[in-house]
Amino acid sequence: MSVITIEGRLGAGAPDLGRIVARELGLDFIDRLLLADIAKRVGSTMSALSDQESRVPTLPNRFAQSIQRMLHRSAVAGMGGDPYFGPGIEHLLARPYSEMEEPPHTNAEEIDEQHFIDTAIEVITDLAEIGNVVILGRGGAAILRDNPKVLRVGVVAKLEDRASRVQQQMRLTSVEEAASTIEHTDKAQHRYFERAFESSPIDPFLYHFMWNTSDVSLEYAAQVTVDAAKVMSDKGLKWKDQTVASAPNSTSE
Repeated sequence: MSVITIEGRLGAGAPDLGRIVARELGLDFIDRLLLADIAKRVGSTMSALSDQESRVPTLPNRFAQSIQRMLHRSAVAGMGGDPYFGPGIEHLLARPYSEMEEPPHTNAEEIDEQHFIDTAIEVITDLAEIGNVVILGRGGAAILRDNPKVLRVGVVAKLEDRASRVQQQMRLTSVEEAASTIEHTDKAQHRYFERAFESSPIDPFLYHFMWNTSDVSLEYAAQVTVDAAKVMSDKGLKWKDQTVASAPNSTSE
């Protein structure tokens, strides 16, 4: 069973890296939009969740079964307020980092922010238990840092390279506009990590390795990541106990 988290700065190429790794290993690639879509499609009624169990165990179905178990557990314990099942859960899971740039100004905003953090932690933890996933963002490395079976990867790049990629992907009118978008997103991402984990998204101690995609191609980064994941999966041991023969220079640069 493979679980990989990939956390990257906007424009550094983390989504592309994650998709390549997921494709090479035959894993499910999970980003915030897919999480929201899963929650919207399978979180509606108990009958819908029960129906999912008879189908092919794709990730949405496996995730649905996890939600169903949580519902039963909450009912038995007599507890309410599970973060999964509050109003508009699909919108909560789709929430971008940019919405957390500024600290909350009211108690309601603070509660909403904590709800977002709690939900992210619970969802990422459940996905890791389901396994065979590449999880993009949401602080997966920080949430799962004590899980020895999870390979944690960070992605950074030089500002000019990030701005060029963001301008192209978001079809912005100028590099300056892209750089401004990056500045705001970095600030929000940092505040999220500080608020939720008392850490930073570029803290090297959160990751087994951190790729600088200004100096290393996504293809090479993906291949080393795939090799490392295979070692963890095949040997069933912590990655630090093994070596990756095909990647003697698999450092962050």
